[in-house]
Amino acid sequence: MSEHQQVRGKLLRNIRSEAGARVFYLATRFFIPPFVLAHIGMQAYGLYGTFFILVAYIGISTVGFSSAYIKYVAEFAAGRRYDEANRLLSAGIFITTPIALTVFTVFALSWNFVAVRMQVPPAMASDARFLAFTIVGSFLMCLGLSAYRDALSGLQRIRTVQRIWITSFVVESALIFLLVGRGWGLRGMGIAFVARSVIDLGCSAVVAYRTIPWLRVSVRLIDRPAMRRLLGFGSIVQINSLLAIFLNTVERVIATPLCGLAAAGLLDISTRLPYMAISVPSSFVGAALPSISDLQGRDGSGELKHDLVRHVYLTCTRYMNAISGSLLGFIAVVAIPVLGFWLKQVPLGSPLIMIAFAIACQFHLMTGPGTSMVKGIGKPRMEFHYSLANIAALFVTVPLSRLFFGSWSATSVGVGVAAATMISAVYFISVANRTLQIGGSNFLRHSVLPGVLPYVAAFASGVPMHLIAVPQGRILLGLWLGCRFAIFAAVLVPLWWFFTASTNEKAEVMRRVWWQRQALPAQA
Repeated sequence: MSEHQQVRGKLLRNIRSEAGARVFYLATRFFIPPFVLAHIGMQAYGLYGTFFILVAYIGISTVGFSSAYIKYVAEFAAGRRYDEANRLLSAGIFITTPIALTVFTVFALSWNFVAVRMQVPPAMASDARFLAFTIVGSFLMCLGLSAYRDALSGLQRIRTVQRIWITSFVVESALIFLLVGRGWGLRGMGIAFVARSVIDLGCSAVVAYRTIPWLRVSVRLIDRPAMRRLLGFGSIVQINSLLAIFLNTVERVIATPLCGLAAAGLLDISTRLPYMAISVPSSFVGAALPSISDLQGRDGSGELKHDLVRHVYLTCTRYMNAISGSLLGFIAVVAIPVLGFWLKQVPLGSPLIMIAFAIACQFHLMTGPGTSMVKGIGKPRMEFHYSLANIAALFVTVPLSRLFFGSWSATSVGVGVAAATMISAVYFISVANRTLQIGGSNFLRHSVLPGVLPYVAAFASGVPMHLIAVPQGRILLGLWLGCRFAIFAAVLVPLWWFFTASTNEKAEVMRRVWWQRQALPAQA
């Protein structure tokens, strides 16, 4: 087996583990928003979502360490430099933990000011305080102790990490339905998040110590080289992460002061399905960083490493774009029926926001392999080409969107933000392709076309379905959507097969189909 095949095989195994866990995660997340909305209302739901924006900004002081853990543990383990890996992990844990405690103390002392700025209604003051302290405390605890989970990811033990994650979010989901259903409201949401965090961190630490024989964490192992690596690489990633958090939440950051918490809740609910859809194909990004970092830590010529990194990048962009297009393309074309089935009543303006973000999410997702690539090869500054371009585009697209729609609203803000994402994503992808010496026409044919064909199939599948009126009621609407998706899949598969599948991919599919046919009689 060639080295390309070995790298691709390991990468795809890790991707399957992540993708399987994320599909299960989607299944639980799909039912939570309508259930919670029915029990606490749009305003309280908007407050819950706003707290996660807040904690994301609070935790930015240490978020860059996660990428550093994954990158350097992968590199050091590949080169059997275990002592350096232990020194790096020790430095990170003993730096971030006191920082997290300090940040929590400052937040607790400034809560009254924060509550006023967030326009928390007096009737929600007590629950909001409880929710804020539990979410912020859990989030900061994760930032301080996530080194064990990241060490497992760096060693490409993705299946183990995902099993722990599945356990944590299943418990969280069960607690949400139990506690919110019994009238605990926002307090129940906070307790569920705490339980998820404790299970994730605790199990990751236990498994890491039991399965990594060389793992040692001690304050005595901290040294200057480890500090320089964390603060050098980590600081650049921290700045990029700050910009990424801002860009991932900018529509609600803009809408909350201009339009109120209800608009923030509308944006959150309208973008939820596109964001849920990309969580499955984004597993390619999670698997790409440790894979590329592992290649960097191996012995070998620079030309061979460059070729293998390019192979990982193209593999990720191709399959990730195909999967994301098959989900987002369908959502974009049938946005109104999907929202009607999901929420029962379609909020005004929500379909257009969902369509805009479905397309923008696909553009954004295609930048993932590029950002993993630049971090894996030790050039995280290149990620600024995406984030800064996105911010620059916002100053143009958001005001233009406001002029087009005539006023500030959730719709005008959402469409403007989506447009900025698409423009900046195209620019960054071109920069990543130039770095890896990938031609534009080759990239369009190899990686872009598989993600465009699902939109063609989604529109084509609507031709026979126009003969059937969109029904009322969730059950009939669900059956209608199921038929529409079946026709969509029947159209899409031949398009992929004849227009994008390579000879090797066709041979692999035929081999697996033949193997399944041979296995069935034996099992019988």
